[in-house]
Amino acid sequence: MPDTLSAALDFVLPASFQPADFLAGQLAVRADDARWLISTIVRKTANRDTDIWGCVRLSSKILRRVMDSHSSAQVILALKRGGAIELAPYCVGAMPMGFRLAGRYLGDRCIRIPAVDPRLIDRISRERERLKTLEQRERWQQVHYDLCEGQRHITIMADADKLVDSLPEHTRLCQDVLVSNIRSKNYQFCVGSTGRVFNAITGLKRELRTTLRIDGQPVGSVDIACAQPALLAFLLDPNTPTIGPKHRPTYKLLPRCSPLLSPSAFLPSALPVVGPDFAVFRTSVSSGTFYDLLSDRSGLPRPIVKLRFLVDVLAKRGRYRSAVESLFREMFPSVYRAVRLINASDHGNLIRLLQRAESWLVVEQIAPRLLANQIAIATLHDAIFSADQSVDDVHSAFVEVLS
Repeated sequence: MPDTLSAALDFVLPASFQPADFLAGQLAVRADDARWLISTIVRKTANRDTDIWGCVRLSSKILRRVMDSHSSAQVILALKRGGAIELAPYCVGAMPMGFRLAGRYLGDRCIRIPAVDPRLIDRISRERERLKTLEQRERWQQVHYDLCEGQRHITIMADADKLVDSLPEHTRLCQDVLVSNIRSKNYQFCVGSTGRVFNAITGLKRELRTTLRIDGQPVGSVDIACAQPALLAFLLDPNTPTIGPKHRPTYKLLPRCSPLLSPSAFLPSALPVVGPDFAVFRTSVSSGTFYDLLSDRSGLPRPIVKLRFLVDVLAKRGRYRSAVESLFREMFPSVYRAVRLINASDHGNLIRLLQRAESWLVVEQIAPRLLANQIAIATLHDAIFSADQSVDDVHSAFVEVLS
């Protein structure tokens, strides 16, 4: 996914980051290389363009095309040894090297520093254009251009700064980056390999969303209840029912099969037939109580259950004990078998499958209906945000597609 810089080619960095603290001797001239790498990690982390462990994955080809090829490895090693970044190993043919910003910077405010190295500016510009052209040619539909352009309707109130200060320290840097981007109209927008959109509000915490404005108006949203298990039920059984709105300003809906989408288009050709336990699973996601059910049975807090369900069930890598996985297997054995079969060749298969279904529903089917009616919106994975006065129209579009 492309690294999107502003027209001035500025780097967004933790306020306390100084390349000179890490690059000594001949490496000192590569300060902008270090700034680019840190800025890329910060931007992508802020937009949650990471793997499930919070690592930004950057291919060696991109690193070589942007950073100085003779010293890039030394710069990366110096940043790692100095405690600026953490590295995750690559997997040949499957996953590039992972980069994560060190915790020492996560409580910083962000600053913007313009690039000064002409060689690097040229490389960044060419790589940005190459990736943008490639992404748009392979992934963008008209709706993506419309959503990207529509971000000009989004603003954020001054109150956001006080809210950033009140957040847990480890979240402040990334949230400040997102607020700063919106305020400076440096709107991020890219489309992932599954069709998932990363935009100006991706990664913005719930507390800060209250300070968003669309066309100067407070925002509301519609989203899918228990989104990941709901989409799993949707894919495994086309007769999963919908549920109605819960409350304003946020409605929650669960999809059933639309005539426009057959789950077989996304699923492996041979899945085990779901058993009687699927009826209980389907009911729990349709009622929005799935995570509460696992929480009550496991004794674990709901947020922990939600995280462990993602990591230990939907995308489990390796063999280790998990209370949530064991409970899910016990309660929903046929659904668990389907999950394991889908992930048999790659632990990330199901997550990509669910993201593709989610993007198809929200971005490719629901969003165009709203944009055609001149309703300003912003998507956030399984949710669509609009001005409060348009939330009923958003709800109607969800119902039209999902019913």
